[in-house]
Amino acid sequence: MQSDMMPSNVDVGDDHLFVQFYMGSVENKEKSLAEGHPIFEPVPFVKIMVPGDKNTMIDTSVTPQYKRRFQRLWNLFEQNQTQTMEGFPIRDWPAITRAQADELFHLNIITVEHLAGIADVYGTRIMGFNDLKRKAQAYLAQAKDSAFAEKVSAENASLKVEIDALREQIAVINRRFEEATRAKSELVST
Repeated sequence: MQSDMMPSNVDVGDDHLFVQFYMGSVENKEKSLAEGHPIFEPVPFVKIMVPGDKNTMIDTSVTPQYKRRFQRLWNLFEQNQTQTMEGFPIRDWPAITRAQADELFHLNIITVEHLAGIADVYGTRIMGFNDLKRKAQAYLAQAKDSAFAEKVSAENASLKVEIDALREQIAVINRRFEEATRAKSELVST
């Protein structure tokens, strides 16, 4: 459903909405007519969805009202910074085609995590759903394993630095002890 207004029967605070600014495109009718083929120009869009309600969605070009209403996310978008979203965006997942990503996004499956955890009953509208779901689960498991390996590697590197520092301290203590022992031995021998 494309609309510029939320339906009046929806009572959801802005902090509970899924909001995403992105670059879309709009056909420039004048240039298209002049060139004899469609000419599209990049335009910022905003997509607003009520989680769990696939029938309530706004997907439209950005207006000053949207910029003010979702100012923090708009500022992040303008600065090419990541807009806060939990999970790996389905549109960025290289294991699927752009068409598949668009189809999933249309069904409010926004992240790979959504796809991996979706109930099978909702997948009946998606071609190859079981395979896509398995791929998503495997991808997330691999990413989790990779993140764990990176964490362990970082901890090991940190521990190595600490061990090297302790070894250096021990070497300094040993040198001082040897110097003190030598000095004491020279005093005794004189």
